[in-house]
Amino acid sequence: MENSLRANPLDIREQYEKQLRDLQEAYGEAMLELGARNKLQALLDTQDGT
Repeated sequence: MENSLRANPLDIREQYEKQLRDLQEAYGEAMLELGARNKLQALLDTQDGT
């Protein structure tokens, strides 16, 4: 039972690295979406001005 309570450092590192990759991917997707929204807004603003 005592062994099952001990965390394996490699498991913790793998979990950390997976979480980091997931967060980096989510951040990248959010930045792409933000860029697309900004471009769309710029297009809409130029159409409203004409």
